[in-house]
Amino acid sequence: MKKFALSIAIVGFLSSCEDPELNKLMDEYCDCINTSKYDQESNFECIELMDSIQKKYKSQPRKLNKVLEKTNECY
Repeated sequence: MKKFALSIAIVGFLSSCEDPELNKLMDEYCDCINTSKYDQESNFECIELMDSIQKKYKSQPRKLNKVLEKTNECY
């Protein structure tokens, strides 16, 4: 029972650790994706933005995972 409670506490802690900068970048990316649905010329901008986000967090696997999760929310 203690292990279960500890697991719940760890999951809660990790999910509460938000990164405002990452959230802002991903909001910009999602906005770009939504705009590119109507303006195909902005697709390249979205690709460049995602490349810069991935480069920024390339040495931080947890944040890269968060990028993937948030990317799915854009669609």
